[in-house]
Amino acid sequence: MTAEERTGRMEKSMKSIRTDIGKGLAAGILICMGCIVNLKAGGGIPGAVLFSAGLWFVVSFDAELFTGRVTRADYPVVQKLIMLLLNVAGAGACGLLASFFLPEIGDAARGIAAAYADPLKVLWQGVMCGICMYLATTPPKEGSRLPFVIYGVALFILSGYGHSIALAGYAGIARGIGWWVIPLAAVGNAAGSYGIKLLLRR
Repeated sequence: MTAEERTGRMEKSMKSIRTDIGKGLAAGILICMGCIVNLKAGGGIPGAVLFSAGLWFVVSFDAELFTGRVTRADYPVVQKLIMLLLNVAGAGACGLLASFFLPEIGDAARGIAAAYADPLKVLWQGVMCGICMYLATTPPKEGSRLPFVIYGVALFILSGYGHSIALAGYAGIARGIGWWVIPLAAVGNAAGSYGIKLLLRR
């Protein structure tokens, strides 16, 4: 391999890394935007449906979302973990900024954060959310993905299931959540996604 070929390969690799970092942060920000509109809408069905806009933009722009790609065999484990960290960083930073510029949603976010105090419950909530997210982000065999995104998101929002990246967004807005909640919810998300994939044999 010539020096020019090595340089070209290195430049291509660096560009790919920068793209992955950008898409990981963007996915977290988009999910946090869903959190914000859910809180602004006062929750309930309107908030749940509007939250789905965040995930719709994630899948439409092919952003790197851990809960949408955790079962993908073409992603190594390390890449998935890095994706999770980038998602959490993006959502958390977006949420923290929202806490300053939209202080009126702080109380609602703190109410959501307070609901995640029991580790066993958080794990179960994470598993159930993982099922919803797998259904929401797996491309259907035919037809539009939009109904899957809307129903999948509405199902986990209205049921109170724990989405690890959304919890990072709510934590930023609330300016506090137990340090263990997000990684435990992420474990549950992964388990739920793999479990339903196995049962559906997809």
